[in-house]
Amino acid sequence: MCVRNVPIFNHLTEEEMNEVFEKVESRSYEKDDHLYMAGDPKDSLFVLHRGKVRIYRLNEEGKEQLIRVLLPGDFTGELALFGGEKLHDSYAEIVQDSRVCEISKADLYGLLKEYPDIGIKIIERFSTRLNEVEQQATNIALMNSEERLIEYIRTHVDDEDFLRLKMTKKDLSSYLSMQPETLTRIFKKLEADGMIGKIDNRTYQVLDYSIL
Repeated sequence: MCVRNVPIFNHLTEEEMNEVFEKVESRSYEKDDHLYMAGDPKDSLFVLHRGKVRIYRLNEEGKEQLIRVLLPGDFTGELALFGGEKLHDSYAEIVQDSRVCEISKADLYGLLKEYPDIGIKIIERFSTRLNEVEQQATNIALMNSEERLIEYIRTHVDDEDFLRLKMTKKDLSSYLSMQPETLTRIFKKLEADGMIGKIDNRTYQVLDYSIL
């Protein structure tokens, strides 16, 4: 079932989950497809069941700014619930073949009235995401490139002191608002300084705990 392992729904009983599933349209997308593009109407909540999706904006020069990467259980389109702008100002691109649960705004409102806990879960996740966006904006404004990468490592390292990148380095450089060449140079500098050790292109181990 598309919604079974999704955090905003998995607290429901089997019967309640079946009712949600009746309102869900499950769709498959191929790499390079889009869930939505800037200018499309905000009229659905999209919940990623399988795959990976990147959310990004284009600035006035047409340069991409990565906002976040969706992994299974994540969702996008929730701003349709809170009014405001009626059109998307970002793009949701499929990074790898994906399965997505789509719930229309009207159906979601009905579910929220019947199961208020769903709304609470959405608000909790949205609040966390908003805090992350605000912190990221602060980091970009106040930190240099090396400080931003170190802060990213500090906040994304796992319990075993490994940084396991869930996005490409090109996307990471966009997320951290720096050129890919700058990101590569800083990674190499941190390795040379003995602060991190490279396991593979997506995995690093923290060696100097002062950065944590």
